[in-house]
Parts: sequence; C-alpha cells; structure tokens
Amino acid sequence: MGNLVLLGAQFKREFVYLKRYFFNFIGGFVTLYVVFLLIFLGFRGLAGGTDMYGTGLGNLIVGYVLWVFAMMIYQDISYNLFNEAREGILEQLYMSPFGYVRVTAFRLIASLAINFIMAVVILLAMMLSTGRFLNLDLISLFPLVILLLVPISGLGFILGGLQLLYKRIQSILQVVQFLLVGVIVAPIHLGWTQLLPGTMASHLVREVMVGEVFITALPFSKILIALGIALIYAFLGILIFKYCERVAMVSGRLGQF
Repeated sequence: MGNLVLLGAQFKREFVYLKRYFFNFIGGFVTLYVVFLLIFLGFRGLAGGTDMYGTGLGNLIVGYVLWVFAMMIYQDISYNLFNEAREGILEQLYMSPFGYVRVTAFRLIASLAINFIMAVVILLAMMLSTGRFLNLDLISLFPLVILLLVPISGLGFILGGLQLLYKRIQSILQVVQFLLVGVIVAPIHLGWTQLLPGTMASHLVREVMVGEVFITALPFSKILIALGIALIYAFLGILIFKYCERVAMVSGRLGQF
C-alpha cells in the first residue's frame, strides 16, 4: 500500500510540474522537433533519391526518438539531485522511510509516463513531416523499449552518484548526452557493441519499427542479451550509487551544494 501511495505522489508531482511549467514543456518539444527537421533536411540532401533512402530515413527517425527518450531518462536522476541539493531538500528526501533509491525509481516511472507522451507526439510529428510511416506495434515495442531504458537508468544512477560527490557535473552530462547517440545507433555486428547499455535493445526496436517484424520473430538470443545487459547495468548503477551515497554521508557532503 505504501508503494502505491509513493507512486501516486510521484505522478502527482510530475503533473504539477507539467502544469506549472507547461510553457517550458512546449518549448522543449518545439526545440527537439526543429533539431530533427534540420537533421532530416541534411539527410535528404545527402541520401535523397538513393535506393536506401526509405530505410535510412526510418532508422534516422527511430534513432532520434530513442535518443530523446534515453536522454530524458538518464538526465532525470542527475538533474533532480542537482536541484534538490540546491534547494536544500535532498536530506529531507533521505529521511523518507522508503529510501532515496526507491523514491527515485518511482519518480522515474512517473517521469517515463510524461516523457512517453512527448516521445509519441514527436514521433507522430516526424512521420507526418517526412511522409515515412513506421510500424507502431505496441505489443512488440513496449518490452523492447523497457529493455532500452533500464540500462540507461542504471547509467543515470552512476552519474547520480557522481552528482552526490561532486555536485556540479554538467560538463560530463553534456558529453554523455552525445555519447548516447553512438550507443543508440551502434551496429551490433561488431560484437563488443552489444555490451553497451541499450545498443542491442535499440537494434531490436529498429527491427520492429523499420523492418516491421513482430517480437516473436526476433532471435530469442538477442532478446536474452538485451535482458542481461539491462539487468547488469541496472545492478551496477544502483551499486555504484549506493557506494557514492555512503562516501557522501561519511564525508558530510550529502546535503551540501
């Protein structure tokens, strides 16, 4: 029952933020859409008229949406820690009987719902703008997108642990933001790229959306790899976060800004 109350409180928090800062929400959507249009115009100028234009455009749309989704999720942990330390409420959250990790995990679930709406709207706008319509098989896509976001959340917890210790890591967050592009679009045939957080899952998502393949037709071994990578990065992320949390507590840096 307590978990349901906590989850409900996090959803309420997200909707309050959305309502009070709706102009910022719309501004973020417009910015992401304009950036995609610029990328699309450049891609059409280079690849327009070639045999692979349709497939390449489909992969571009899927890769961009997944990158936006992943960026929103991993930044949520670090930026919330930054704001909570600056506002002086971080130590109060640590006094919660649920523990900070559980509070953050439930907040990610609520944030995921809001970000999902934005991602779907951006995806529909991109398909209408480009004329390239993709396979939106939600039954196949939902578990695969979860397998993408879980390891990215683990990466967010790692960066959140660094945020606890060093307070300002915006430069690192910006670098990781662009490294995520490589993680999302990296080809899996290189072998070692399959070990990156979310690379295999993003490949499977492209197979469904661009290749129009149902999830049962995907190689089961690849799904298992994506699941294993998701669990490993989630475990490592929480483990490293708890270590950094303990160091910050012992050194008295937890609530300082």
